[in-house]
Amino acid sequence: MGPETESQKLEDMIKNPEEVLTKRKERVVDWLKEPNNLILTLILILAFSIRIYYYYLTKGQAMWWDEAEYMNMARAWAFGLEYEFNPVRPVLFSLIASLFYRMESGEFLIRVFVFSLSVISVWGMYLLGKEIYNKQVGLISAFLMSIFSLTLFFTYRVMVEIPSITFFIFSAFFFFRYLRTRDNKMIYYGAIIIGLGTLFRITAATFLFVFFIFVLITEKLNILKRKEYWIAGIIFILVLTPYIIWGYVQFDAFVITESGKLNAPEGNMFVSGFNNMISYSSLFEFNLTWPLLIFFYFGLILMYKLLLGLDILIKGEDYKLKRDFFLLLLFIVPFAITSTALGGVENRYVMNAYPAILIISGAAIFNVYSFIKKRNKLIAIVLLISLLGFVMFLQYKHTDNLIKSKISSYIELKEAGLWLKENSEPSDIILSLSPHQIKVYSEREVIATPRDKEEFENLISSNPNIKYFVISIHEPHEQWMYSYPQENNLVAVNAYFADANQQQPVLVVYRF
Repeated sequence: MGPETESQKLEDMIKNPEEVLTKRKERVVDWLKEPNNLILTLILILAFSIRIYYYYLTKGQAMWWDEAEYMNMARAWAFGLEYEFNPVRPVLFSLIASLFYRMESGEFLIRVFVFSLSVISVWGMYLLGKEIYNKQVGLISAFLMSIFSLTLFFTYRVMVEIPSITFFIFSAFFFFRYLRTRDNKMIYYGAIIIGLGTLFRITAATFLFVFFIFVLITEKLNILKRKEYWIAGIIFILVLTPYIIWGYVQFDAFVITESGKLNAPEGNMFVSGFNNMISYSSLFEFNLTWPLLIFFYFGLILMYKLLLGLDILIKGEDYKLKRDFFLLLLFIVPFAITSTALGGVENRYVMNAYPAILIISGAAIFNVYSFIKKRNKLIAIVLLISLLGFVMFLQYKHTDNLIKSKISSYIELKEAGLWLKENSEPSDIILSLSPHQIKVYSEREVIATPRDKEEFENLISSNPNIKYFVISIHEPHEQWMYSYPQENNLVAVNAYFADANQQQPVLVVYRF
């Protein structure tokens, strides 16, 4: 009956294409007649419009160190080039990029890939906010993600931040839907997605700790009796298995712990982690802007019942307490683990904590709106639109300044690399302290300049193919490197300056 029915539908489509198109159009119109669906569509259009504007604005910007490293990995796989891999870089992003490199020589397709995931993350925020609270909170959360400066900025960098946060959001959605419906398929989908997210960026796996702590508190030892948890764990491991095997072949070690060693902070991990959390907390206003920060803190205050009803939460009997507990873990766990496990402070390191922050803020905004709505619906709507409009204005100003101020960063490395590609032989070797950027643009072998002068000279004398020496302000150089070209009569074959009078060199290419 099934195949015959499908066959009949196909025949009807062939015989009456106009009728089929009309029915589909009617279904789309009916779907858009539902206000929430229409608002979601407008939010997605807004997200796409903002992103396409900045896409064209940034399409010529130069790659940063991390971007170039990921793209060098991709080119090594795409064209069989020699390359020394680094265990700190997960492989999935570069593997996907290598497929795109086979289709076209530039970064257009990989940039479109990141762009697409950025838009999809907005939809994911709607689904997650709706699943945890309701459609209205989902819409506010999606709107906030559509204009959020941090994700907008990294939409135009060929790095793993946007893939990581997108897969993090969808894994949280599927796992929470499982907890709400107990539909085993949901946790299996979530296991696949968080596995793929981990292959983009290891810190995506912090969500597993969110889920484990949640079920340990609310279900206690019952977690051992649920076979779907074990199956989901096996699925996650199977997704990671090719990467783990590759890591043993490549580095003769467990690649995930090797990555952790390279990222680990110096000194006491907990002291460093506490200091990092203080530093990240001070950046909340910078990223959120002050109205969202206020609503985020207000949203945390609204979770006060978690403290009053801790015994009820442990019994797992109250849905609202469990919901708030899950959301609080979704914020605290990636924030705390990343701060503790990684040395240094960079906004992007804790990006996976921001979906929860935006949903908590969105829930607080909705609660205020609902409170006012009970007294006067028109005033509530006007205030909500005014607030979201003001937040969008502040985020736009912040995003615009952030993106435009970084468009020209490292541009000299890009131009020098392209110049070297046109003015050197394929066998020539280049010395530079920006090896990844120079390599990706020049498509030549690049060796990181030794910081020891004797090692530098021995390297030059032992390798006649070393023809170029690049010095720039973009990486800290040893003092002897600046005087070496003059002392040894190297020829400056190209230079880039910070001023029109060409008195302040930014980058110089010397030829041996």
